[in-house]
Amino acid sequence: MRWRWVALMVVLGSGLMGGMPTRADNPPGRRPSSPTPATAADADPLFDPVSEHGQRATGMYLPGAYFLNRSVAQVVELARQTHTDALVIDLKDGAGRVTYDTQIPELRDSRRLFIPDAPGLVRGLKEAGIYTIARITCFADPQLPARHPERAIMHYRRNQPWVSWGTGGTWLDPYNRENHTMIVALAREAEAIGFDEIQLDYVRFPVDDGTQYARYPSEDGTPRPQLMIELLRRIDLAVRIPLGVDVFGLAAYREGDPSGLGQDLAAWTDYVEVYSPMLYINAMREWEVDRPERSRFLVETGIARMRERLGPRPVIRPFLQAFERGAGHEGFNPTFIARQIQGARAGGADGFLMWHPGARYSMFRRAMNGPARGLSPFPIADDRLALRRTRPSATGSVARGPRPSGREAEAVR
Repeated sequence: MRWRWVALMVVLGSGLMGGMPTRADNPPGRRPSSPTPATAADADPLFDPVSEHGQRATGMYLPGAYFLNRSVAQVVELARQTHTDALVIDLKDGAGRVTYDTQIPELRDSRRLFIPDAPGLVRGLKEAGIYTIARITCFADPQLPARHPERAIMHYRRNQPWVSWGTGGTWLDPYNRENHTMIVALAREAEAIGFDEIQLDYVRFPVDDGTQYARYPSEDGTPRPQLMIELLRRIDLAVRIPLGVDVFGLAAYREGDPSGLGQDLAAWTDYVEVYSPMLYINAMREWEVDRPERSRFLVETGIARMRERLGPRPVIRPFLQAFERGAGHEGFNPTFIARQIQGARAGGADGFLMWHPGARYSMFRRAMNGPARGLSPFPIADDRLALRRTRPSATGSVARGPRPSGREAEAVR
């Protein structure tokens, strides 16, 4: 479950408000290049602008099993009742299940055909005006390591895949480039299905206390942040739709990669168009416990810090809490939901997503027909919209990576 990351607060929280380390160095071989005039997206394989609809999107997460015995019309009705216009749909979930008929050989045995006609589903949702986001869980995988232990993080003593104390499951080795190739293939299938955007989850290393027993068979000395940049660059070159990432809520406050996740968010901006920090109040139980309207304050400050660090170009679309656990003194009610949305709006987010692992959104529906009515879509300044329609200059982007040649992009595709 997503809320298990509360167990990582101790690991990630040390030095939260103290001195911040700088971001990761650029990968070897990066050279500054002269500024290039803004061009159409087709001229730059790394430039995949988010549509204005996508920038303002508000929506919900739906697991693959939600689509069993439900028609497109029923799914559209849920969006209508909640006054939202976007859906995050599992293609590869946290249980390692692939929800559609993938053609990737090593994932065929992971298929659970919750969505037998994925292109038809996406087509129907888009015809109804719903922005479609494909969620792909990357390295946390409770299934594939059992079939391919050579691709897994291994226990340092036992000849078996290591099990995370945080997620309770096995993980694929982020150093293994075959795993990168598989994730790229998943992204390409998501694009072929017709999704508007790709959202990567668990695009990181595990960081719970159990990692003291973890061994990475393919480790080659590449610094972790550079390894994740390598993967993101490959994906970005391979697809022509925007790329988003889910990150810990605490990542909104932290520069660089002090905890060894491999996530240096400021260094990702050449490749990632959308950031979704998981700002669940459940994961901040010890923070500001006596503050009135605590949920609004916590979300607003997290978004504001992330916006300050990343600047105006990236879309920030947080995941907010639609489940009861850890709501604190405010209680789980429509006002609690509305305050989170108010905080996202005031902090400078472009939209929001709601998370409930079982897709039970009755409280969210009550909020959107009550105290949260009229809070969305969020306003986005005209200069921010205009900036996002232009290609980042190679010298002005945070990651400062050279733009790929057409030959390099074609080789990846």
